[in-house]
This record gives sequence, C-alpha cells and structure tokens, in this order.
Amino acid sequence: MSAGAFEAFAAKARGDQPSNAARARGRGTGLQRSALAGLDEETLWAAHRAARAAEAPPGPGEANLLELKAALAERLLGPGCRLCFLRCPVDRRAGERGACGLGRGLRPYQDFVHLGEELELVPTHAVYLGGCNYRCAYCSDWEAVVAPEAIAEVPPARLAASIDARRREGAQSLSFVGGVPDVSLPGILEALLLSEASTPLVWNTNLSASPEAAELLDGLVDCYVADLKYGNEACAQAGSAVKGSLEVAQGLLERVASEAYLIVRHLVLPGHTTCCAGPVLRWIAEHLPGARVNLMAQYLPPPQVAGGPWDRLPRADELSAARACAEALGLDLAGPGPLPARASEPGAETPTPPAAGFSSEIRIEPGGRVVIENLSPELAALISALGDELPDLRARREAGGAWVLDPGPPSGEAAEEAEETEET
Repeated sequence: MSAGAFEAFAAKARGDQPSNAARARGRGTGLQRSALAGLDEETLWAAHRAARAAEAPPGPGEANLLELKAALAERLLGPGCRLCFLRCPVDRRAGERGACGLGRGLRPYQDFVHLGEELELVPTHAVYLGGCNYRCAYCSDWEAVVAPEAIAEVPPARLAASIDARRREGAQSLSFVGGVPDVSLPGILEALLLSEASTPLVWNTNLSASPEAAELLDGLVDCYVADLKYGNEACAQAGSAVKGSLEVAQGLLERVASEAYLIVRHLVLPGHTTCCAGPVLRWIAEHLPGARVNLMAQYLPPPQVAGGPWDRLPRADELSAARACAEALGLDLAGPGPLPARASEPGAETPTPPAAGFSSEIRIEPGGRVVIENLSPELAALISALGDELPDLRARREAGGAWVLDPGPPSGEAAEEAEETEET
C-alpha cells in the first residue's frame, strides 16, 4: 500500500483536493480534440503516456486527458474487445456481444445513495451496471449479470446529471459496481466527461481488466474495492466459470495497490475455508502488507444454487476460523473508520433527478436474524423503536456497514416454556 493513500482519498471526499477524474479534465494532451478520431492508436497511447507525466492545462481546442482516455476506451470495444483479459473476438461497437453480454451502451439497474459499504466510503453514490464477464454460481444479482439486454440503456448525460446531483447532496464518493464496471469503461468515461462534479471514484471490481484497460484506470480511480474470492485456480473455475482469473487478479492487485486507496474484500464461501479463505488471507499478508481487508461473512445462497453445493450458509466454525486466520496474520479488518461529515454544496436543494434514489434492503435469514443493508434514517428510527419494545432483540452494526438484529435468548415465562419443551 502506498503511504498516505487513504489520506489522499479522504481529502478528495471532503472536497479539499480534486478527484482524479477532475484532475484529468484539467490536464492537456497536446492533441486537438477534432483530430482524436482520425489518429492511429499508437499515437493516442503515446500521448496518453506523455500527458500522465505533464501538468499543463489544455489550450483552446486541445483534448484533455479524460477525453483521450475515453477515445482510447472506445477503441478497446473492437474489433476484438480488449476491455478484459478474456479478449472476446467481437466488435461491441457493432452490437456484437461477448462473455459479458454487453454491446456499447451503459445499462444501470440500480442508482442510489448507499450507506451499506465500508464505513470510509459512505455515503456513496452507487451505480450498479448490468453485465459481467464471470458467471459466479452464487451471484446475488444473477439476472442483471446473465441478461443485461433486459436492462434499459441510459444515456451518459443522464448518469452525469445524477453524479452531479448526488455530490451536491453530500455524497462522499462515487462507486461503480456490477456485474463489473470494467466492461462498461467507455460509457463510464463518457458520463464522467459530461459531469462537472469532483467526486472520488470507487471502482468495485473482480480484477479482470486487460493491461490496456488497467492503463486507462491508472490516474482515474481514487479507490479500488477488489474481490479476491479464491485461493486456487480449481476453485476459481468451479465458482466463477472462467479460466486464468486468479493469476490476473493477483497481478492487478499488486499493481493497483500503488495507484490508489485499496480495499480487498474476501467473501467467506461455504466449504472453502481451508482451500480459499486461508490461502487468500496469507497471500494478502505477504504481497499487500498494510492493506485494508474486509472479511465478509454475509454469504446467503441465492435461488439459482438450490439443491447444489453452494446451497448453504457458512457454518459458525468456518467463519470463526477465517477470522482467526486474519487476526493471526495481523490484517487490518477495521479500516480507518467513517469520514467526517461533508457539508452539502450550494444547490443541495435541487430536486432529486429521476436517475437516483435511496434504497434499503431487509432480509430475514434462517434462525430469525434480520439484516438491513443501506440503513435509511426511517429504518434507524424503526430499529430504535424495536429495541424499546423488544428488549431481547439485539441490534449491532457489522464491519461491512449492515445492521443486524439478532433475537436474544427467551426470558420469563417464554424461557420456562422453552425449557419444558426441551425436556419433553
């Protein structure tokens, strides 16, 4: 981890420093905007490398660095898509679709203010984009991943308006989620070009970007939230139906750790403590010393895994073993904590645009545990009321930001009845 990575991210979240996207808008490239479409790709990449090392603002008619990144990203769509390491032999500009199921356009299926992410990121403006190059058997957003064509395309201008509005309202960061945003990079860059906000960019990724896409993300992303799910290639193929992903993910993790603030997530999967959780955590300790780690215990079997090996919750002993391993390795599981509240910018009273909203999710797990993701103020009041009315209901906030309500042990007459039932 680069020294001061979180401090730099926090300064951008507060508005004390410009985000990387805002910096790129203010950096010249030496190329005329009108000439970008006609230049060969080698020339564009050379200009990109030079502009990354320069600080001069663009002159009249000169393309800025963000425009140059967008022009290069458009080239990566085809012929022969080069946005991820799978390199599908399709031309997405012509509507052909590869493993991700996407053409050219953006297909957001959720756009809202999210309070359920890591504490140092919230409130974040979360944009969930359809399409993914993986097919994780237990994906919680399965329909949006396997059938992105069912999601309506949204013009980049509409997304840009939502980005600007959320920043005015106090969003500390802008999170692109999925699916996976890597395969929607050209459309995201178009939206960022049309936006006027300086919101630090959080890239929530499966770490599958091609070297070319990774080069475009360098100097654009302010924080990576990266999933490292597996400890070996066999489990990666069985769980996500793709070959070679582990080596790519580990290589990209080592790269991005020096580029931006990094949060590494590991979801504890049922039956994968010894083969995956342990090796993943040991790899992080060895290769990413000081990295912020979110050890996630909220795996919940989705409908499509019914009857299969993924159709169970992780056992308590699996979760405790993973946590004990992380603690023994000295990994940072807590993180820096929440950012100071950011004052709303002028214009915060502007009506909310239709592209975004506020969304909370409540689910009841086996055993009666209630989990609330993205707690809204109204639900916070509900939890308080439940605590007053039901003293045996224990409420707590987990490391990932979700609120959990656990039913307490029975008391009084109910306890006596429970004891009699057990004896019977």
